[in-house]
Amino acid sequence: MGVDVEHEPHRWDRARVVDAADRVFTAEGAAGLDHATVATLAGTDPDTVRAYFPDQIDVVVAVLEHRHAQWNDGLAEAALGAADARDEILTVFAHLEACFRDPTWTGCAFINGYGELGRSESRVAALAHEHLRGIEAHLHALAGRAGLPVHVADALSLLVEGAKVESAIHRTTRPARSARLAAATLMTAYAPSAHTDFI
Repeated sequence: MGVDVEHEPHRWDRARVVDAADRVFTAEGAAGLDHATVATLAGTDPDTVRAYFPDQIDVVVAVLEHRHAQWNDGLAEAALGAADARDEILTVFAHLEACFRDPTWTGCAFINGYGELGRSESRVAALAHEHLRGIEAHLHALAGRAGLPVHVADALSLLVEGAKVESAIHRTTRPARSARLAAATLMTAYAPSAHTDFI
């Protein structure tokens, strides 16, 4: 939904609106995403916000799509220089710690969004499902390359998601480090020759 491409304002305008909406969503949840509030934070007018996102749910969807892209970009950046697949698995938890260190962190946008709107808004539920499946698929692919069994990949996903929840509640980065250590220990059990050099 939104304005016709021919009449659409500049692309950076839309990005500024989405960035403002992301900040509101992080601080106040979907309930705070009215056009006027987003417009004020973006330095524009409500009609411009409404032109891009006619309904509140359109703003929520844009924020979640933005967060999904951010997560994937962060994963790719964290994985740069990883020695092998096992090392790359550990970079997932390094990326988590970087997320948790952000002073604006209030929990996973997809978990929060699903908790607030997932039962009533199918688009939010679908995006949360897609995001989680993406994380699971990534970890399964890495585990396969690392010679780890499928159930280890499932356990790694649980460590990632559990760390997000615990960090949001306790407001600490520690769950990322604890989950990383647990992941390293778990992988050691399936190493050809047990060692802990990568912990």
